[in-house]
Amino acid sequence: MAELTADFFNSGATDQRIGERLALAQTTVHIHYSETAGVTLDLTKAPIHAEPDIVGQAEIQLYGTPELFIEMVQRKKQMAMAITRGELAYEGPVRKFLRIVPIMRSLDFSTWDELFQGNGNGSGPTA
Repeated sequence: MAELTADFFNSGATDQRIGERLALAQTTVHIHYSETAGVTLDLTKAPIHAEPDIVGQAEIQLYGTPELFIEMVQRKKQMAMAITRGELAYEGPVRKFLRIVPIMRSLDFSTWDELFQGNGNGSGPTA
């Protein structure tokens, strides 16, 4: 899941316009799926970069279950609402990241969509 997430964000770097807009966040983010799995996002400059691991220090920490993040990429849940409901924990100035969430809708979700359609029940991978 970390590799797919990193590829998802790195796809934004291939489109100069989207990459520049994502870099407006001017932050770094660790997305934690578990105690040992996660993604590091560098959104400080264009081109943005994502690493399929927790690397270095990040200004923002997001903590959620893989199932929650799957629901978000399936567009069944919104990140801001998950935070409001206490489903997604965070540390740091999360608003810096939330302000680019609408821009993320411009990214290519086809890999995620194919993955979830392929398993037949729409619930995503079981990992």
